[in-house]
Amino acid sequence: MDKKPKIIIIIIISGAILFFGFHRIRIWNRTKIEKTVNTERAVCLEKIGELEEKISNLEEVVSQQKEALVPKEKLGDAFGEESPAVSSLKKNIPCLEMMYQITSFTTYLDSREYLTFYKIEEGTYNLFQKLIEKLSAHPPVVSYEMDDLFTLIRNVTHFYRVIGSKRIRLINDILKNESEIIESVMATFFAWFFNGTNCKTKLNAPPSLDILYKYAGFFLNTLGGRSYLLRRDSKVRVLTSYYSILVLDRANDETQNPYGIDFRPYIGFSFYDISSLKGLLYQKEYLAELKGLMEKYQM
Repeated sequence: MDKKPKIIIIIIISGAILFFGFHRIRIWNRTKIEKTVNTERAVCLEKIGELEEKISNLEEVVSQQKEALVPKEKLGDAFGEESPAVSSLKKNIPCLEMMYQITSFTTYLDSREYLTFYKIEEGTYNLFQKLIEKLSAHPPVVSYEMDDLFTLIRNVTHFYRVIGSKRIRLINDILKNESEIIESVMATFFAWFFNGTNCKTKLNAPPSLDILYKYAGFFLNTLGGRSYLLRRDSKVRVLTSYYSILVLDRANDETQNPYGIDFRPYIGFSFYDISSLKGLLYQKEYLAELKGLMEKYQM
């Protein structure tokens, strides 16, 4: 065979080998690149997921901070610039501070334009005292509410019967217009309810533990009380239930639970509600108090 055909055959075979070799290398290289790209893509997607979660958490924190910061700007007007209610929840407010906070708040309400419609000539402080006296003189039914229809209806309409529709509208207007600061308002009045009897101030004496016990049992343990709370906004409903639990705990400690109300299940419900509710200034304090009650009652 001539050298020329041999050379041509060798060139063809060599070319074929190079072609298939190059093709295999390209496939291998492309597979490796795709694997590397997929790995990097997975890493990137994971990092993006982590960043999105962090952003979501930050947005939630910012949202809660905004909700919590709004009332602080208003608390100074309602309770005075130096009021402890601005910064923290305190169960045992000193008597003078308590008097200052309550009188400052009622004076603040007297200046609110939306209350001029009600023509409160005696001022909101004196009006509140009258309402407390009426409610104390005519407490709701705490047990055996379902024994007859008449008792049930009286419980469901309790507040309308005792203080009247006009005062109910006034209170609802206050709850609506002062919703930003209602948490601190409730904390202040609760401190007065619990400790006001030990204070020798210009404030009238708060309701007795017996009266507080009956209303706490009404809100937690009766259809009339529960139906009333269901008509309120979430913050008022949750905090009323929380303070009712504290009242029943105090009554239990002092062996003043004549109706044998078992409020333990409500502790867990309250813990869940407060954990889920955004924008509470004193959320950590509430949860710490409820955790203490869970340990106390071995829940």
